[in-house]
Amino acid sequence: MTMQAGIDAGGTLIKIAYLSDAGSEAWEKAESRLPRSDGTGADASRQERPQGEAVGGLRAPTLLKFAASRLEDAADWVRANLPEDARIGYTGGQAERLRRLLPQYANAVMVPEFAATAEGAVRIRAYERGGAVAAAERFVLANVGTGTSLHLVQGAERPRLGGIGLGGGTIVGLTGLLCGLRDYEAIARIAPLGDREAVDLTVGQIYAPAEPPIAGDLTAANFARPVPPAAGAQPQDYAAAVIGMVAEIVVTVAAQAAKMQGTSRIVYVGSSYENNPLLRDLTARFTEMLGCEAEMPERGAYCGAIGALHAAVEE
Repeated sequence: MTMQAGIDAGGTLIKIAYLSDAGSEAWEKAESRLPRSDGTGADASRQERPQGEAVGGLRAPTLLKFAASRLEDAADWVRANLPEDARIGYTGGQAERLRRLLPQYANAVMVPEFAATAEGAVRIRAYERGGAVAAAERFVLANVGTGTSLHLVQGAERPRLGGIGLGGGTIVGLTGLLCGLRDYEAIARIAPLGDREAVDLTVGQIYAPAEPPIAGDLTAANFARPVPPAAGAQPQDYAAAVIGMVAEIVVTVAAQAAKMQGTSRIVYVGSSYENNPLLRDLTARFTEMLGCEAEMPERGAYCGAIGALHAAVEE
């Protein structure tokens, strides 16, 4: 049996999903540690087998990732682990660059990014729900990677609804400008310890000492606190404020799109949600406040790679 792989080479991460000759019957995850600020990072050799069997006839691929700055490392991994007759589906902004590093893999197909993401989201939901996903289920897909793209998914219909330039790239870039911290994992780790009210102007601050008409901790204006706290804003406060702003805007746009499309279900995917509990919590909270239902698949960061893998299998 020929091996198949899907590679999503994006602006921040390179994600790979592949099926071995044996055909995994459970999710496997071979994590590549992202390089730290000193440029170090282990290769993608450590593997985990999360709980959960693939069911409903769906084979579950092995997953791994590299930082986008490690394009050559990703190519080396492909050469070391995939035979030259492997069928590969490429997608993402850096897909052509990666493909040119691997000319010996002639059995390849280029997959449009938006189509790959939508197909991958449908398949991940099927994996994680045990195959029980209604073919006609209608939802808005918010892919929050470096930026954010919105799609309507209903059966085979997956039109793109639009997008905004906020996402994980904003979290890294803006937090870096504000306090010098540019490591996404570090930002996500300290943000839950931060106080957004040290940076943002909240409804409660405006109305104090009166009772506000809506939740007092909601943002009235991002980064607009007129008088900073005596100790000044700390890096964790900036991280929390930036993540909060991204969550608010992404959810607002996604909820508006969902209501315009006659659905209340929003499926949030993308690498921004991986190991970022504050972003996940705020996304769920704001989505509910706007009258919609939030869903965040555990492996949503790999939608593009799994969609590209599907294209390779079908080729």
